[in-house]
Amino acid sequence: MFMHNGSIGEFPLIKRRLQQSLPDVAFNMVQGNTDSEWAFALFLSMLPNPDAKSFTTEILKQAMFKTIARLNELAEEANITEPSLLNFCITDGETVIATRYVSSRTDEAASLWFSSGTSFSEFREGGHYKMAKADKRESIIMIASEPLTFERADWMEIKTNNMVVITPKMNLLQIPIMDKFYVHPSDPASQARTAEFAREKGFLAHSVASHISANPTEI
Repeated sequence: MFMHNGSIGEFPLIKRRLQQSLPDVAFNMVQGNTDSEWAFALFLSMLPNPDAKSFTTEILKQAMFKTIARLNELAEEANITEPSLLNFCITDGETVIATRYVSSRTDEAASLWFSSGTSFSEFREGGHYKMAKADKRESIIMIASEPLTFERADWMEIKTNNMVVITPKMNLLQIPIMDKFYVHPSDPASQARTAEFAREKGFLAHSVASHISANPTEI
């Protein structure tokens, strides 16, 4: 299963070159014409065997790194300046790989959050849910473009240009995507990223985040 929340900057300018680079097994899987579908085909082309029923966590992780790198390479070759918003999520049913990424050093990526615990249940009538943590083990991990509840303590924002890996043993790892668009958190420039581009594209959960801070228990 593959998901994409975002957009590939000026995609028509790289579409033909992307298609031409794909092996038949990946090219023939595409049934539509969106940038997300072709990004998935590109991801499949980075796997040693796209027809395999399962993959190691390392194979999926490296394929995602290569997919993002190739999209950036194609954009650079086409002299594209518009950033790409590449929030991807892929799973083979055992491992989950998700990215919060933008091909820019000055813009924020589309929003991405996660919540984890041992149970997720309704605590008040009217559809009010919260995550419970009975111990240190994680039996539930949710990743969403926006927080699904207004329980402030339940959600953590994934940093821009980071990858989240959920292993088959339910370990959650956050891994920086180290390329020319990565800005280390200790660099003051990391605090200067602006959200306007993602907001204009409709991919930033600004109002939800503000509501969490101001009113954590009411919808």
